[in-house]
Amino acid sequence: MDVLDTSKSRLNRVENDIETLRTTQANILDHLDSYSKTLNETRDIADENRQRLDRIENRLKLMDDRLKQMEDRLKRIEDRLKRIEDRQDTLERIVLENSAAIGENRKILLSIAGSMGLTFEKPGGED
Repeated sequence: MDVLDTSKSRLNRVENDIETLRTTQANILDHLDSYSKTLNETRDIADENRQRLDRIENRLKLMDDRLKQMEDRLKRIEDRLKRIEDRQDTLERIVLENSAAIGENRKILLSIAGSMGLTFEKPGGED
């Protein structure tokens, strides 16, 4: 062997460098596979969450529609209650007016009866 022959050591160094590069490349590919798997899992989770969100939004829309229907129904009930209250107020006013008119008529009749010399007795002996 020649003292200055470095080809064998160069060859060993190149083989070591190639092996190091292969190991590094394998590690990089393993990391890429891991990242790819994580990205795929993340995409699947995001898709599932999007589907859940769509279902929630659909349910929310149904609830909003139902709430609108209930608000409309409540408005109709309130309007009807207002008409009933107005009718009741009118009936109370009419009853009060009729009571006053009956009282006036009674006084007139008693006055006429008194001027004619007639007396009236209420049933049960009360006047």
